[in-house]
Amino acid sequence: MPLSLQDRVRLYGALRSELNKLSVQDIRNTVAAAGFDVSKIPAKAEARSGLGSRAEVMPVIDQLYGQMHEDQKEAALCILAERLIGRNDEFDSSVQNILSRHGFQYLHGTLVPVAALDARESKFIPPSAATELARAMSRLLEGDYSGAITSACGAVDLVTQDIYKTHDLGDPGKSSFQTKVNTALQRQKIFETMAQEFEQIGMKQNDVNDLICEMRKSSNHAAHALQILRRAMGDTHGSKPALRQTAYDAIKWSSALCGILERAKE
Repeated sequence: MPLSLQDRVRLYGALRSELNKLSVQDIRNTVAAAGFDVSKIPAKAEARSGLGSRAEVMPVIDQLYGQMHEDQKEAALCILAERLIGRNDEFDSSVQNILSRHGFQYLHGTLVPVAALDARESKFIPPSAATELARAMSRLLEGDYSGAITSACGAVDLVTQDIYKTHDLGDPGKSSFQTKVNTALQRQKIFETMAQEFEQIGMKQNDVNDLICEMRKSSNHAAHALQILRRAMGDTHGSKPALRQTAYDAIKWSSALCGILERAKE
């Protein structure tokens, strides 16, 4: 879906704040890549440094952006985000953080509403897990990274608890997070079903075997990583130090695990 006028205004302002952190020459190069006519930016500003130069350059850039056709503005915003994020890890974190506060993330060349990501993923995971993952994403956007990790792990807990109850596997509270995931996967014969599906579409047996082996290991590693993160960073009160990108990773790992566990119901 194209960005609305209000979204474009807000996102330009957000990216402009990050653009303003660059040197004048880097600002010119960055906006040039995004399609701005830099020949209209005063040359005398380029030769100067400091806040005075930015104060002269940025209003011209604002005017150039405002003069673009509406269909050009979204492409310009995506390129600005790409060039800013690609500078270094610090800019990556800063840009994604400011975008997330406006409800967006820059992913694969596109500015994507976080709500849209939640809605699309909810079709592949149990409703209870979808609700908890949405809560995790909300906490991430609010800057509560430890709370986001807790909610991400809680989504997997809800799914495994339901499986334990359905199959009478005992008290899930007596097993570790990783053990619950592996037990649920094994009890529902998830990977055996996957192998059959791959064979039915004509995948070579060696590829099926290799893929299933890697998916087993990946699921086990993801469960173990979440177990460690919940212990080391997770906290519903947000009092433990946690990292923004790691919290996002936890949400994605949790979503993947919940999606794999949901396959048994298809």
